[in-house]
Amino acid sequence: MLVVLGSLLAGAAAAPAGAASAATLDLTGHGYGHGHGMGQWGALGYALAQTNYQDIVAHYYGNTALTVDGALASQSIRVVMTENDGNSVIVTSASPLTVTGVGGPYPAVMMLPDGASWDVYSGPGCAGPWSLVALGAGAPTATPGRDILQLCQGGGNLFLPGTIAPASSAGSPRTVNTLSLEQYVAGVVPNESPAGWGTLGTAGPQGQPWGFQELEAQAVAARSYAMATLGSYGYADICDLACQTYRGVANETALSDLAVSQTAGEVMEFPGGAIAATQYSASTGGYTNPGASPPGFPGVPDTGDAVCVPGACNPNHTWTVSIPTTQLEADWPQLGTFQSLDITARNGLGDWGGRVTALTLVGSAGSVQLSGDQFAADLGLKSDWFTPSNQVSAPVVGMAATADAQGYWLAGADGAIYRFGDAASYGSMAGQPLNRPIVGLAPTADARGYWEVAGDGGIFSFGNASFYGSTGNLVLNQPVVGMVSTADGRGYWMVAADGGVFSYGDAVFHGSTGSLHLNQPVVGMTATPDGGGYWLVAADGGLFAFGDAGFYGSMGGAHLNRPVVGMSHAPDGGGYRLVASDGGVFSFGDARFYGSTGSLVLNQPVVGMATTADGSGYWMVAADGGIFAFGDAPFYGSPVS
Repeated sequence: MLVVLGSLLAGAAAAPAGAASAATLDLTGHGYGHGHGMGQWGALGYALAQTNYQDIVAHYYGNTALTVDGALASQSIRVVMTENDGNSVIVTSASPLTVTGVGGPYPAVMMLPDGASWDVYSGPGCAGPWSLVALGAGAPTATPGRDILQLCQGGGNLFLPGTIAPASSAGSPRTVNTLSLEQYVAGVVPNESPAGWGTLGTAGPQGQPWGFQELEAQAVAARSYAMATLGSYGYADICDLACQTYRGVANETALSDLAVSQTAGEVMEFPGGAIAATQYSASTGGYTNPGASPPGFPGVPDTGDAVCVPGACNPNHTWTVSIPTTQLEADWPQLGTFQSLDITARNGLGDWGGRVTALTLVGSAGSVQLSGDQFAADLGLKSDWFTPSNQVSAPVVGMAATADAQGYWLAGADGAIYRFGDAASYGSMAGQPLNRPIVGLAPTADARGYWEVAGDGGIFSFGNASFYGSTGNLVLNQPVVGMVSTADGRGYWMVAADGGVFSYGDAVFHGSTGSLHLNQPVVGMTATPDGGGYWLVAADGGLFAFGDAGFYGSMGGAHLNRPVVGMSHAPDGGGYRLVASDGGVFSFGDARFYGSTGSLVLNQPVVGMATTADGSGYWMVAADGGIFAFGDAPFYGSPVS
């Protein structure tokens, strides 16, 4: 049975939800990484749009100021080389090296833990053979001669400026590279942002292409982050990979080194002089993620993130992934058979309502509540900013819009609720046993809840939607086909296919067609703005007005290509529109026509419609969840891939 929409009396903060297809949960997402602070792709986009690095870092790191700190010229930093954790410290160099407290020169040395001290061995190279040169050396430190040191390790040797020394943490050997701050930043920049980005774009400041500004922004961010986190490890100041990607001199170029030297000593500081921990990630997806704790950086739009030029096109701005439902069931066995993903909260910034902050996985045996960040981490997603994009799990049967026209809900026959824009969710009947399929929904006046109605008149209340009664325990002459709530949200009407109307709460009964012979069954209803009346519409376009609902015309007696499936009213109650299953729209009274799909070939039939707050547009929804927007009705998304 085709359905009807609820009244247009809602509005709240929200997030889309989705149900899985038979084999996969398909997601569309934005960004790569946590999204806090600067996005590297976005910084490149701004640079190529001819934005200097000073303005780039100012944009991403709100509440801070770019400052030159002269004291940083003599600052050193200790980096724990985590790749070598637990191993002996083996160092060589192209020219002989020395070891503090032991002597030298030696072609290569190996330092092994000996209680609180270290035994030092010498050899011809990384592979030995080794000869003991000192027992129980207190604090050995390998210092290069004319050349930088080479750290010998199984995963690939690293060439490191400065000195290398062993350390101990929880009884396990550690390797610490001590070098100047500026040398460290030079080792980070080309490993975080490709040095080749500095060659992109037309001629810009400092005699370099505009892309060079991104490398300078990266240098400022890397330097600030290092100084803000100084001393984090006790025996070291920062780590080599998980903190910022430091690989010694690997990938350094003259251009990346120039970006470091031309920003030497520049850091971002909060008012009062504290250096900011300038987090950054590969791609924000188009909106930065505010800091989790103060002092943090406010979320800001990141239009640069969509950069796509020859040689640099952000693959992370929008991404898709298909997750086998069997993987979800294996990762969370308490679900049983996976049924749907219900996104319950977002951060409110950007597309679809922003990053997911809370979600519920629904299964046949139970549900699991997770943060968006945890869900993304568990499944290896690029970020926690995503929305379901696969086919719906059961046919969509109707829709309702928020009062501010900034979002809408879709209802599936299985009780799933799909939410887009600012339409909030408070639960659904997805995965729950139903005597009859869901046929419609209606939101409360303040959008803090909604009702779903089944074909037997069973009512399911969510959020602050109160239960006022149902026909679930009655024998009906014809099935219920839809519902609408009262203006204050303290009651609702249901309508059956024979036009029988059932009133609950403060919904006043104004009449019905239950005792009349109808040419075609009633398929939906909507109420006047003050709740003093309502209209019923039949499949042949016949219109029945009750209470203070005015009659403005109908399609009764006219030839229709396809049956009417629903209706919506103009905001002032001075007109209404009917919609047919082919998307044909028929306008009456002061309800204007803005377009239709009547001339298109649809994948699935249209099942309902909703009107924008000002009446200057409307949406139609098809059984597969496809959304068609006309007039000033924005498109906020749909469950259709």
